[in-house]
Amino acid sequence: MGTPLAAPLSAQELTAELGRKMAAAALALSEVTAQLGQVALDAASGAAMMGLLERSHRAIAYGQLVVVQRAAAAEVHRLEPVIAQEIDELVAHPEELARGTAAIPTEQLRPGMAPHRNILAYMQAHLHISSSDGRRRITGAKLLVAPAKPVNDDGPSAAPSYPILARAAADGSADVGNLASVAGRLDSMQPRIKPRPDAGKVNNAIEESLVHEARNGEPKMCGKALQDWGSFLAENGTPLSDEEIRARRGCFYRGFRDGSDEYLLRCDPLDSETIVAFGEAWTNPRSLKAPPYSASTNPGPATSAPDDDTAAPAGGAATGTPRFSPAGAPAPGWAVPADGGDEDIPLSGMACGLPPEGPGLAALTAQDPRTSPQLLLDALVAACSGALNGTDISETGGMRVKIGVLIGYRSLLGQCEEAGLTAHNRPISAANIRRLACNGDILPAVLGENGEVLDLGREVRGFSKAQRKAIAIRDRGCIMPGCTRPASTSECHHVIPWLEGGETNVGNSALLCEYHHVQVHAGLITLKSIDGVPYVIAIDGQPRGAPQRNLYWHPELRTVGFTAPLFD
Repeated sequence: MGTPLAAPLSAQELTAELGRKMAAAALALSEVTAQLGQVALDAASGAAMMGLLERSHRAIAYGQLVVVQRAAAAEVHRLEPVIAQEIDELVAHPEELARGTAAIPTEQLRPGMAPHRNILAYMQAHLHISSSDGRRRITGAKLLVAPAKPVNDDGPSAAPSYPILARAAADGSADVGNLASVAGRLDSMQPRIKPRPDAGKVNNAIEESLVHEARNGEPKMCGKALQDWGSFLAENGTPLSDEEIRARRGCFYRGFRDGSDEYLLRCDPLDSETIVAFGEAWTNPRSLKAPPYSASTNPGPATSAPDDDTAAPAGGAATGTPRFSPAGAPAPGWAVPADGGDEDIPLSGMACGLPPEGPGLAALTAQDPRTSPQLLLDALVAACSGALNGTDISETGGMRVKIGVLIGYRSLLGQCEEAGLTAHNRPISAANIRRLACNGDILPAVLGENGEVLDLGREVRGFSKAQRKAIAIRDRGCIMPGCTRPASTSECHHVIPWLEGGETNVGNSALLCEYHHVQVHAGLITLKSIDGVPYVIAIDGQPRGAPQRNLYWHPELRTVGFTAPLFD
């Protein structure tokens, strides 16, 4: 009589078994890497260890994509915070899970307000990975992993969006992160590929070439392959579609380099024509429309204008705008015939007048040394300021744009040169702040040693404009640790609710972005005002620690004891 077959494991039992295996594998891998640091490797063993670790890394990376796909389908961002905390502790110390003396907790999803906005927010909070890494995993999970079949579905499994790339990711023959990245780029090319009658063959050919490069070359060669295929599509009747152009457009912040913020501006041809025409108007050397200097390029008060007919138009001397001859002025001497009379002297018929006296470009640059790109940038800054000043947009109520800056009073008065912070948390020198103060509105506020705003206003049901300005000065942005929403897109919140007797004053206030504001009202975040400053004292699902402030908006708190305080 044969041995009876074991009953197949249920989904819960299989998950528990996989959890034990993964815990044991994690512990074994940690042990191996610890031992590697204690042994001397020759060239052959070093090469073997690098290859084995890379193979392990790729298997783990593909497993991450699979798990992200399944976890997103299971709505992991709705997991009850207490259960999520238990899982974090179990993962941090997986010995009991590996031995089978502990088990993965039973799923409990929180009804109502989810503890996290989506799976990306969950991964950032619990795995502590960057948003770019999280998005890469989500993209890879969407495009390189076959979707899970519904329960009790005996039909064939669906294929991943890009099966050839998916096989290379699953077998570990290429870097999974690179494959996920190129899959996302290939997906963005589909509006050009799908209209073709041979779309399937083209997709397969592109995937094959990408896999070949990923397996045999550097990751950048995959980018070159995509570029070559893009050129092929453009030359063979499938140029970029309007849909793809619109999807790529935008203004992208590239980072702070060499003392300047860098942006990438990508726009469709219609928008580009507007910008080009705008730039031509402002950079035309024969035009009176030379833009005023911006706050960062203003060389200071201009010298007094000469007492002649070519004086600057109103505002020209103050802004440093070049002065040109007005319409109807006589032509300069070099344009007058040597033997001609007064009737032969041409007059300017152009609204912009004539260029100034002097040898062409040298005369122009002597009056305005800015290059064309610098002129265009100053024009854009001036245009943005003009729109926000309310000259064209009635919703602003005619209010001038306010550039929020935090600086100690000693620096503002010139007694020291400690840098300040803009409303978007960028350092700015004391000299530049004083320059802004000459032309901008100053919002005075007296702050205490901890940054609390003192002596403000009267109590009202809703926060007044003066109170909101003071709260923005104190908090600078959303007070939730790690949140990067500035004050301009955050809301004022009563730390002690109004209905529970909380007063409407600055000491009982906190700035919160819309998402974290809702979480506070849902009971997922607890706040407390300490000495007039709001702190986060509890986050549902996380162990209660010391009261926290958002160090993203308060970098000076990281270096307390090493640098002079911003405020005395």
